[in-house]
Amino acid sequence: MRSIPTLLLASLAVTTAWAQGSNPAASRATHTVAGAASGRIAFVHAEVIPMDRERVLHDYTVVVDGGTITAVGPSASVRVPAGVERVDARGRYLMPALADMHVHLLDDAWKMMLTPEAKAASAVIPDEAFLLPYLANGVTAVQVLSANAYDLALRERIRRGEVLGPRMILAPMVDGPDRAWPPPISTWVATPAAAAAAVRRMKAEGYDKIKAYSFLSREQYDSIVVAAREQHMDVIGHVPYALSVEEVVAAGQRYISHSEEIAKHAATYDSATIDRYATLLVKNGVWMSPTLVTTHAFLDLFDDPGSVGRRPEAEYFRHPMQAGVWGFLLDSLYLKIPASGRRSIRDGYEQFQLAFTRVFARKGGKLLAGSDTPLPGLVPGFALHRELRELVNVGLTPYQALQSATTGPAEYLGERDRRGIVATGQATDLVLLTANPLADIAAASTVDGLLMRGQWLPGEELRRRMRATVASARTP
Repeated sequence: MRSIPTLLLASLAVTTAWAQGSNPAASRATHTVAGAASGRIAFVHAEVIPMDRERVLHDYTVVVDGGTITAVGPSASVRVPAGVERVDARGRYLMPALADMHVHLLDDAWKMMLTPEAKAASAVIPDEAFLLPYLANGVTAVQVLSANAYDLALRERIRRGEVLGPRMILAPMVDGPDRAWPPPISTWVATPAAAAAAVRRMKAEGYDKIKAYSFLSREQYDSIVVAAREQHMDVIGHVPYALSVEEVVAAGQRYISHSEEIAKHAATYDSATIDRYATLLVKNGVWMSPTLVTTHAFLDLFDDPGSVGRRPEAEYFRHPMQAGVWGFLLDSLYLKIPASGRRSIRDGYEQFQLAFTRVFARKGGKLLAGSDTPLPGLVPGFALHRELRELVNVGLTPYQALQSATTGPAEYLGERDRRGIVATGQATDLVLLTANPLADIAAASTVDGLLMRGQWLPGEELRRRMRATVASARTP
């Protein structure tokens, strides 16, 4: 096993210093989202990227009624019913909206990272202010990998239309005690029986999946797997240090949330090792998020701690709570990693993660795009586009990268029959772009409108809301 200093290991030195007493169930103001969905809309004269295969359908019309696509065809032959809102999409590209399958929500639980002074001075960031950048970047679904009670309530508020935000797949994090992220970010279990009980409780509370973390014992992990199987829940997440990659694959873990999780168990970074692990995951149908953007952000911070704050998207992460969490993680975790540890992280990224992602994709591996936002440098929505560019940089085509954020998530969630492509009968959210992402993956970020659960958000409306978010962050 390689000794790779990670954010987890660095957190060991500071976990006990985190202030206690946060209240994750504290409520925030609720309201009804302005501009309810009309339910009936037609995109006319669009360049359609259906994502069923790599192609662009020229001058097509797509009609949506109540969130379901009712017609797709050449604009000359599709009749738009009377009373349907028409969007002239001439010269723009319409495709399925995106999913980020590895995120964390900046809820009250994270407030424990702030200093007492910052806690007193800083309100928790409003939900919509945190979630809006996802929508402005075309992301309408997220998998939350440290979900807690607040997130369950937030998901319901989104479903009721009280908060404008993406669909949420919620996975609480379960770990051994006293080692890494403390409750309520994680649930600590001391025994196998406690681990099984936690899984049963999480199922009853309405969570979707179970995230296994790094410091579970073998017995605790096995207990989670058995209980999750009984509850018809997937086990996903990390590869605990007490087990091997081979063992979690054999146990039926469905998804590994970082390519770094493979690297930390690799004895060497040679091509034979990379090929062996890629073959293992592909043969067993295990999904994987490379999260290359996460490690890349680490490396940028090591080179220049202020660099991520100068990224253009950082202006959407200026709320005092956001700044406080980034500052805490930088000062207490990232910047305390010694030079030898930084070198190991760089080696793991350059010698293993990049090559492993490339080989895994070439072998037909099941990829899910994920960003690990909101760790420092990773702004919701924007970070997913950085990850898509990372995937193309290692050798994927733009189409393959887009699959990891569209059809891949739909298949992973068992929804390929009704989501993920532009076709009649699909309940697929749609994003309108000003340029062709199949020609240049960066064009996937040129969002000029979003159709989410039947609600149309024009590009100018999204930009107006984003400007308001920046302004409100200056005066919370």
